[in-house]
Amino acid sequence: MVQRKKKKWVRRVVIGVLALLICLGFTAYVYLQPYEASHRAIEAMSPSDELSITSQEDWILFQPTDSVGTSVIFYPGGLVEPESYAPLARGIAKQGYPTYIVKMPLDLAVLGINKAEKVIEQQNHESYIIGGHSLGGAMAGRFASNHQNDIEGLFLLASYVDEGGSLASTSMPVLSIIGSNDGIMNIEKLEEGKQYVPKTATYHELSGGNHSQFGSYGFQEGDQKATISEGTQINQTTSFITDWMTTNHLK
Repeated sequence: MVQRKKKKWVRRVVIGVLALLICLGFTAYVYLQPYEASHRAIEAMSPSDELSITSQEDWILFQPTDSVGTSVIFYPGGLVEPESYAPLARGIAKQGYPTYIVKMPLDLAVLGINKAEKVIEQQNHESYIIGGHSLGGAMAGRFASNHQNDIEGLFLLASYVDEGGSLASTSMPVLSIIGSNDGIMNIEKLEEGKQYVPKTATYHELSGGNHSQFGSYGFQEGDQKATISEGTQINQTTSFITDWMTTNHLK
C-alpha cells in the first residue's frame, strides 16, 4: 500500500515538472519571437555593382567597392532580426564604410556583448567604430568601453550608455540619435546616461521619428506612431552618422 502511494506521488511530481517545462517552453516561444525583417529590408540585402553583401554565421557584411578605410560594427535591437537593419547598413556602406551587422544569440545583444571581437580579429581593418539600436546600443557601449584600443567611436540609436559601459573619462567621439515620437525609450535613463559619455558627445533628435523606424521590421509594441516615413528616418539617421564620422575624422 505504501509502495503504491509512493509511485502515485512520483508520477504526479513527474507530470507536474513536465507541465511546468511545457509551460516555460511555450512562454519562451511566445516572448522570444523576434521582429522579422520587412520586405523592404530583404530587398536591401541585394548586392549591386558598388556593393557586395555576404551573410555569414556571425555577421552580415555590406562591403563597398570603394572603401574609405574605417569599418562600422552594428549591434541590433533586442529581439529584432539582424536583416532588419539592412537599409541602414546599406546606406552607410554606400558612403564607403564597410558595415557589419552582428548576429546575436537569440537576437539579444546582452548574450553576445563581445561578438564584435570576432569581426576585429578576423577582418583586421585599419579602424572601427561601433553602434547599435536600443539594447544593441547599450551593449555596443559596453564593448567600446572595454575595447578602447580597438574602437574609435560609438553611435547610439534610441539608446544610452550605462555605468557598466562608461566612457566619461575618455575622449571617444559619441553620437546619440533619438526620435521625438519614441514610445519605448526611457527618457530618464537617457538623461542619466549622459554622465557616462564625454561632454563632447553629439545629440540629435529626429522630429517625427519613433523607436521602431531605426530598423525595418514593422511597428514595435509600445511605440508611438511616427509622423515621418521609415525611409526618411533611416536616411536622416544615415546622414547624421556619416556626417559625424567625417567631422570627427573617423575615416
